[in-house]
Amino acid sequence: MPLFYPSLYVTSHMRGASRALNTILNALNAIKALYAWQEGQKIDLESRFSKGELLKSNEVHSLRDFMQQPLSRKAGGKVVSIKRRIKPVSTLSQYARMSVVASYIGFLAGQLQPGSPNSSKEQERMVAQIKANRPKISSKSIVDRDEKNLDDAVLDAIDAVLSPGSDNNPYHDYAVQVRNALMVNILRVTGLRRGELLNLKVDDIDFSRNTLRVRRRPDSINDPRVNQPLAKTRERVIPLIPELISKIYDYVMTLRNKVPGAKKHGYLFVTHKAGKTQGLPLSNPGFGRFMSKLKCAVESSKGLHAHALRHNWNYSFSKTCTGLKMTPEREEKLRSYLMGWEETSGTAAIYNRRHIKEQAGEAALDQQRKYFGGVKWGDIE
Repeated sequence: MPLFYPSLYVTSHMRGASRALNTILNALNAIKALYAWQEGQKIDLESRFSKGELLKSNEVHSLRDFMQQPLSRKAGGKVVSIKRRIKPVSTLSQYARMSVVASYIGFLAGQLQPGSPNSSKEQERMVAQIKANRPKISSKSIVDRDEKNLDDAVLDAIDAVLSPGSDNNPYHDYAVQVRNALMVNILRVTGLRRGELLNLKVDDIDFSRNTLRVRRRPDSINDPRVNQPLAKTRERVIPLIPELISKIYDYVMTLRNKVPGAKKHGYLFVTHKAGKTQGLPLSNPGFGRFMSKLKCAVESSKGLHAHALRHNWNYSFSKTCTGLKMTPEREEKLRSYLMGWEETSGTAAIYNRRHIKEQAGEAALDQQRKYFGGVKWGDIE
């Protein structure tokens, strides 16, 4: 049986708030680390809180230190810390763990400790102390994600390798080659997330209007995948050029429809390989294996992943908007719609950072040219 209070916490505080599956899994892993710490310290939080006793300062410090340790499993599936000297988890991972643990401990104390105004204040102080012991994260030291973006030359090389019939294609089955090339084509020209791509259904493509609709389908009973890929952002309609619509149509009508079981669920991209998963929607692990193979097949594509293509789309979109002399406000509005973000979220600025840095560099060089263009070197002693 699953543990009662962790199950109650993720159900009421996370599932009820429509948190993404990966967010819930990460929270559960942090709570696992908390339970491993409890065992090592011979502490039973449920018993402690039921008696009105909270964590002491030295215990919070012990918890902080434990959350730096990578975890492993021993016989029986129990989570334990790795004692030998190896590299600790990243600062961001420790920060995330302690954030979840602080929230869960506050929830647990509120459920078990006898209620009174004083006890509530003590619980809040304990939670605040745990949060205060999280590692400091400086935005100045974090490398921008756009530093890892792929150049257009690398992406063009990827397209060449994935071209159906290419001698360098890592896959030999023609139908799989067409499917893979089409997935990368869509990611590159629309900026979709991987979950949004794998969540597409044939019905989401309007072949008469040349559009693609991104839909949210949480907990779909028609999705046989254990971990259903999800659309994290808002629903939206994206126009596609006729050439891409034609490629999608050809894949559906000439290749996908011939795969046994593919018509039972309606998802666009399916597993073609013969076996028990043939015809099922392509899974996250299946897509990950494809991307790993692609990295090995294309030189200089080490940083290749679906989200890199999303960043590349945003960079190209920024250049397009600059060419159209679009105002920053208008650009942000359009970008937010096409990416599925709330206009007020500020996320558009993150994905526009690469282009902003490039423009800043051009402005800096222009300033230098003006300066050196006005200097008469013969006058300098």
